Amino acid sequence: MSELRSALDDLAGIDLAEPSDDTLLDLVGELSTTANRVAAALTSAVRAADKRETYRRDGAVSMKAWLRGSCRMAPEQATATVSTGRRLEHLPETAAAFAAGEIGATHARVITKAMTPGRIAKAAEAGIDLGETDRILADLARATAPQDTARGVKQWVAGVDPDGTLDDAADVRRRFTMASGLDGRVHVRGEFDAVGGEYLHTALAALMNGDRPAGDTRSHAERQAVALVALARTALDGGGLPTVRGERPHVRVTIDLMVLCAERGAAGFAGGSLGWAGPINPETARRLACDAGVSRILTGPNGLPLDVGREQRTSTAGIRRAIEVRDEHCVFAGCDAPPEWCDVHHVVHWAHGGPTSCENGALLCERHHTSCHEGGFTIRRDPATARWRTYRPDGTEVLSRAGL
Repeated sequence: MSELRSALDDLAGIDLAEPSDDTLLDLVGELSTTANRVAAALTSAVRAADKRETYRRDGAVSMKAWLRGSCRMAPEQATATVSTGRRLEHLPETAAAFAAGEIGATHARVITKAMTPGRIAKAAEAGIDLGETDRILADLARATAPQDTARGVKQWVAGVDPDGTLDDAADVRRRFTMASGLDGRVHVRGEFDAVGGEYLHTALAALMNGDRPAGDTRSHAERQAVALVALARTALDGGGLPTVRGERPHVRVTIDLMVLCAERGAAGFAGGSLGWAGPINPETARRLACDAGVSRILTGPNGLPLDVGREQRTSTAGIRRAIEVRDEHCVFAGCDAPPEWCDVHHVVHWAHGGPTSCENGALLCERHHTSCHEGGFTIRRDPATARWRTYRPDGTEVLSRAGL
């Protein structure tokens, strides 16, 4: 093990700016193979420890529990490592390919997960040789990506255990978790059955593949995340969701009036707070307040509410319709996101005395609304041409692709 640690130390000391492109790609390939071999060695070691129940020495109830506690493995990773090690004992060809680094841990998991004792028994009853199956699937894994290997495995399962595929299809468990991170970001994670996933994918694809702005360079993952938020906003705005404690569900932002009215970047002011996700920047709160219902709550020295004013909406339905007819789409330079994706932005924020009017309102999609608040961009309507112009934080103009 000391030699392995020494080799890893040498590897960490390599200056990756020096090798040529070909050499660098060769290094990546070698490291990928090495990572597979290390994963295979770990799986074998875990299996040996599992068989000897060495985890009991530390008071753990199982090898999975020991991996989670002592190695800080994620639960699904610990389960996969233990299960893969157990089933690889019956699949020597797959085990050999894994040990040689020719396939990865995901390939091995795809194959071993399908090789349940019941299916192996059914294959034997049908005269299907497990050794031949092992060889075919190992060769498939060597030549294909994990998702393609999975298709081949599914075909084998369908032939050996048709009822088992029905059992798999009957697994409609769906899990979705959200957690607010220490950095203010929200982290999501989940899994769905095939049908549930198809519903979600179809809805997101419809939003993603709508009127995509010209020149949009965002990745598929970024666009999919934007579509998921748009799906939630559409549901909230539509009014069809169940009421929560007697009122329509809505996003709630709390911010001190003095903070809301302060100029951008003013020092000495704390931010606002979302009901669930927690603290946000003051400028983010101002962006959300641009096109929202606002309620005044007066509090005493001890922070207890003294008076709650009537909710006032910053843009009436009539004003919004007029702005949509005039602007037609997001007015940020080069963007043509449709009105239904947009907020009504106050060019001069109402907290700074700006009126809620057509003249002081502009359509901005969420991405560019954020750019104008948190990013420091500004938009102004040219009275001579009646066109919206966009300016960077340094005051220079951002020209649209039409050169306007």
